Order: sequence, then C-alpha cells, then structure tokens
Amino acid sequence: MESFVWDDCFVTGVTEVDLQHHGLVDLINRLGDAVTSDEGASKDEIETVFESLALYAVHHFSDEESMMFARGLDRRHIDGHLAAHANFFEEVALLRGAMTKDEPNAADALLRFLSQWLAYHILGKDQVMAGQLAAIAQGQTPEQAYRSSERSRDPATDTLLRALDGLFQLVSERNRALSRLNRTLEARVAERTLALSEANQRLEDMAMTDILTGLPNRRHAITRIEREWQDAVATDAPLACLMIDADGFKGINDSYGHDAGDAVLRVLARELGHAVRTDDVVCRLGGDEFLILCPRTPLAGAMQLAEEVRSKVAALRVPAGAGEWRGSVSVGVAARSPEMSSAESLIEAADRGVYKAKREGRDRVATVQRP
Repeated sequence: MESFVWDDCFVTGVTEVDLQHHGLVDLINRLGDAVTSDEGASKDEIETVFESLALYAVHHFSDEESMMFARGLDRRHIDGHLAAHANFFEEVALLRGAMTKDEPNAADALLRFLSQWLAYHILGKDQVMAGQLAAIAQGQTPEQAYRSSERSRDPATDTLLRALDGLFQLVSERNRALSRLNRTLEARVAERTLALSEANQRLEDMAMTDILTGLPNRRHAITRIEREWQDAVATDAPLACLMIDADGFKGINDSYGHDAGDAVLRVLARELGHAVRTDDVVCRLGGDEFLILCPRTPLAGAMQLAEEVRSKVAALRVPAGAGEWRGSVSVGVAARSPEMSSAESLIEAADRGVYKAKREGRDRVATVQRP
C-alpha cells in the first residue's frame, strides 16, 4: 500500500524539482512498505531505507536551495523556504531518535510525518517557488514575482496553508519541548541511578570494613580468600596466609579498659598495614586477631614476611591507659598444599600455627607445615 499517493496537484512544472519529488515519494513508500510489512521488517532494514531517504532529502533540498539563489528569488521567500527545510530535518531527527529508542509506534509516526510534511510542503512552499520562478523567467523582478505570488493566492487556500504552517510549528515546538523534557528526565534518572549505585557501594564498603581500624573485616577476608584460593587452584599458583594474635592484649583490656585496648588495636593495625607488601591484604577478623593474605607467595616467602612483621611490631610501645602495650604478636603461617581441599583448610593450618607460636613462648612465628 502506498503511503504517499502522487497526484497532478503536486506537479510544480519545474522538471528537476518534480523528478526529485517523485524520488522522495518512492523512498517514502519504500519506508512505508518496510514499516507496515506483514513479515515485519527488521529495525536494520527500516534504518537502511530511512538512511537512503535522508540522504536523498539532503540532496534535493540542496539542489532546490541552490536553484533559488541562482535564479535570484526574493530573499523573503528563500529565508522562509530554508527555514522549512531546517525545521524538517530537526523534526525528523527527533522522531528518528524515538525510533532508535524502540518507543512504541515511533516508526509509524515518522512515516506519517514524512508523508504529510511533503504534501504540505509541495503544495505550499514549492508551488509558490515554482510560480515565482516562472514569473522571473517572464521578465518580472524577484520582488515583483514575490508580491505577485502573494496577491494571486486563493484566499481560502492561503488561509489553510498558513493554518497548517502554524500547526506544524506548534507540533514541532511541542515535540522539541517533549524531547528536552525526556532528556532532562533521562539525565535525572541517570544521576539518581549513579547516586544509588554509589550509595550501595558505600554500604557494601561499610559492610566489608572494620569500623575500629578501617581494615577489611572478617566478611571481606572470607570473600577475598575464597577468590584467591580459586585463582590459585586454577593457575596452580602459591598462596599463603598469616594468622596474627596480639600477645598480652587481654591484660590491657582487663587492666585499663576497652578504650585503651582500642588504641592498641588501631596502632597495631596501622603497623601491620605498613609492614606488608603491595599485593598483601591485611584484615581484622575480630578482637585481637588479624589475617594477612599473601597471593602468589610460597611458604618460605610467607615465613620471611611473617618474621619481618613480628620484628616491626616488637618495636612498638603503645600508651594504653595508665600503662603500655609492649608490641608482641604470635604469628601462624600456612601455604596452600596438595592435601588442602579448600580455603578453610588454609586458614585452619595458619590458626594451628598461632597456637604453636603461643605454646612456644609467644612473640614468634610458627607453622605446622614442613618448610
């Protein structure tokens, strides 16, 4: 079914213009066939036809505008004609944008606009242009041709065309306003989505962070060690962890109170963070227990790191209430081995190392594995 039915009333008498109008009509009808196809044309097929139509419209408008300037039409008509062309492209861009966003009936709306605008434009601006071109060819000046065309218009037709022109302008302004509103709403939705995402991330960070020390907490430690374990198994890479217990911490809490104990934990956490390497992860498990996760580190390397950590902590002297905590930690070390079946096995081995270090006198590094 033809979306645009050509009729003799659309003939302007300007051969090149009429031929190009026929070309536009053919492309509009091709677009109509694609949009209304029973088989349901794909979005890409519709877009291909539309691209051809848009390029042809650019070519036609350019030729038409060049001809008006070359023939010396009155500037008042040229300005109005150029404005109509510009409004056409602006309106099509808005409708096409709706189509690319898969808005309901967007393709139908675009097709109706193209058909109705072309009919209105040919019967209005183009027929007036053709009349002025003919008058100039017969010897009238551009101004005479312009005034003559203004006087010779049928009053009823002229009134109708002016009303249609105003209606098109009104609809175009409304569409532009709606487009601006949509962009504003989309921007607000994007901003609020980003804000919500950032808020969720902050909540997630809070849920994974120890409030007292600012270190990753037990939940983070479990999640991270599971991930590192899976990566190590997949790549057959070494993986080690250090379990750390602060010696004498209970005495500080019992003698000087929890505030003193908290002060000790904050200093210890800071020192542990400074003592490890860039890829190592220091976590507070709770109380006076800390864990250091060491990716791509074998047992020997982890033992060396543990001794460096113990030595640096041993140099600490932390004021605690009326007393002092003399830095001392018991460190258990474990590394992934073939007999281990899970990350939990690795943590348990490091935990047994802590108990061994405490049994052997505290302030030392120990492992239950063979070096």
